Amino acid sequence: MDLNEARFKLNKDIPIPLYYQVKRMVLNEIANGNLKLGDKLPAEIEFCESLQISRPTVRLALNELVAEGILVRKKRSGTFVAEPKIALEINQSVENFQRLMLNSARECTVEVLDLCVVDKIEEINQHLNLSSSEDLIYLKRLWKVGETPIVYNATYLPSTRFSMLLDKDYSELNLFEILQLNCGIHATSRHVKTEAVLASKNDIELLGIERTRASLLYVTDQVNDEQGQPICWSISRCRGDKVFLSYQTEIV
Repeated sequence: MDLNEARFKLNKDIPIPLYYQVKRMVLNEIANGNLKLGDKLPAEIEFCESLQISRPTVRLALNELVAEGILVRKKRSGTFVAEPKIALEINQSVENFQRLMLNSARECTVEVLDLCVVDKIEEINQHLNLSSSEDLIYLKRLWKVGETPIVYNATYLPSTRFSMLLDKDYSELNLFEILQLNCGIHATSRHVKTEAVLASKNDIELLGIERTRASLLYVTDQVNDEQGQPICWSISRCRGDKVFLSYQTEIV
């Protein structure tokens, strides 16, 4: 990015904050193709000297762009144009994430981290309308786009009802496809709760996050069959710097 050649020029005589004008300059350079995915931005001091503005002004503009996922900072390397965030439709389960990525021509793989039977977990047994003594099937998976971990998920199912699922391959087919093929069960409704949380140490290691105090989308999901009987309860942790939630609805 050549600051002297940028088409967007700062104007100090208008009542628009300078940091916001710097932000618009960077966005404009990305929009017109002068800044492309992976390109490195000038150092903060270069912005200051070329545009005759203060370092806090530049830092505020770049910080906002980093927070919005437009830019990414790499330790001891600088600030770069980031990959566009992935839109997760709120009505789509994480089970469809691989198909979503393949439909958008992005390579996606699923790694099965664990598949076993675990002892009852009182809170989850209640969500699944199970007796307090029934064991659970525990399925833990990690989704990667290219080589980048994006989301991991822990899913719990009734062990008695779905014992036949313990020997299935969850790296190619999603859980709902396997349930339909092997059990004739169709997932028809979901109850979803989403909140923003800070990544734990385990989250940072598993998702390959390079900084502390990173944000995650924390999604809990109860899926029911055609009779309204709970099929599974899952917890997904999605990288806040890589994805955002999207939904479309009618105005009432």
